[in-house]
Amino acid sequence: MVQGSKKNLLERIRAAGVVGAGGGGFPTHVKYAAQVEVVIGNGAECEPLARVDQQRMASKPREVLRGLEIAMEITGAKHGIVALKKKYGPAISALGEAIKLGNLDGKIELRLLDDFYPAGDEFVLVREVLDRVIPEFGLPLAVGAVVSNVSSLIDVAAAVDSQRPVTHRYVSVAGAVERPATFRVPIGTPFSALLEAAGGAACKQAAVLSGGPMMGSIVDESFASVTKTTSLMLVLPVDHPQITRRQRTIERQIHLARSACLKCMLCTEICPRNLLGHRLYPDRLMRNMAVGVSEDLQAYTGAFLCSSCGLCTAYGCVMNLDPCAMNKELVLRLTDAGISRPQPAEVFAEREFGPLRRVPSKRLIARLGLADYDRPAPRASFEVRLSRLSIPLKQHAGAPARAVVERGQKVTAGDMLGEVSEGALGARVHTGLAGRVAEVSPMAVTIDVE
Repeated sequence: MVQGSKKNLLERIRAAGVVGAGGGGFPTHVKYAAQVEVVIGNGAECEPLARVDQQRMASKPREVLRGLEIAMEITGAKHGIVALKKKYGPAISALGEAIKLGNLDGKIELRLLDDFYPAGDEFVLVREVLDRVIPEFGLPLAVGAVVSNVSSLIDVAAAVDSQRPVTHRYVSVAGAVERPATFRVPIGTPFSALLEAAGGAACKQAAVLSGGPMMGSIVDESFASVTKTTSLMLVLPVDHPQITRRQRTIERQIHLARSACLKCMLCTEICPRNLLGHRLYPDRLMRNMAVGVSEDLQAYTGAFLCSSCGLCTAYGCVMNLDPCAMNKELVLRLTDAGISRPQPAEVFAEREFGPLRRVPSKRLIARLGLADYDRPAPRASFEVRLSRLSIPLKQHAGAPARAVVERGQKVTAGDMLGEVSEGALGARVHTGLAGRVAEVSPMAVTIDVE
């Protein structure tokens, strides 16, 4: 039973600063302010080497289901689904038992997915679970659904039942480290401390990705810190292909595309958005940009449809080109030129055999050169003593939070550091540890830990 009005429940979620933990960071209180038929708990966790969501489903099944019930109550949904992969045996067992003990049969069900990438993408997930296609630039709301990451659902349950804000995150440290593991750490924890907790790098010179090998970005572990959307820190040798590719300049990308593109169209043939019938054509976009053709406006504006899943680059292109990076660059150039995204197509249809073109995760990991790093990252105690937290004020979609603390002010665990301006899209920010505010900037609040 969920206690409280819709307004009260949404306010508790807003006050706790809950956002989409799967990576997008969309404020959850805004997402749930809708009426839908079904709420889907996204436990697919498709990024290679990611471990957090499957572990949390196995260890906190009742909290996942409680969060899902709350989301259903707020949105008026009569049906709840937890979508996760068939290979997540411990999570399936734990959730199945919790459904029985909670008498939730008929109200909430598990939907088991094959192990492919990108199963966790909202558009792909909705197609797999509901057999409905979200239109271009649309949201799951357009087909009667809300999708919420399972870690977000746990945060929702804590916000409503205990009025506990989001202050910590579970992060897996994987790749070229001595002891791959998953740690529970305060938001603002430096990546350098995570690397230390995992025993340090297992190579002479290492680079760090925040996120996975498909959608993650290179960061400096000395300055980067954990946010509400951080779930994976991937350490790789500096000469690993997934690092060197990201270090190319856009000028180099264009030069390589001009000289090496085979016009094979494999990047488009594997594109999940194109297969759903969306007007995204990575081959045309990359080729036209490389040679300076400007007449093919449909291909150019199709870049706005790209989800940056990286499949065109990592799996489609046999010439080691990077259509995904070209898409991102083109969106920036179009935006700077004042060209807006096109109107959604009124009528569209999935590509023939589109749903069958799934990329198996194991094969993708091998293609990425990560097979040696596909190791367990069990939960472990975080033993590193933290002296300072750097807590970003923008960890979510929308505007940055506005700092509500001053330099020299003492704070305790759970205190609010950043508030959302009236009428703005955003989320509150809190501290997970007590200490004294050392610095306040428009970007972050730095705390010297007691």
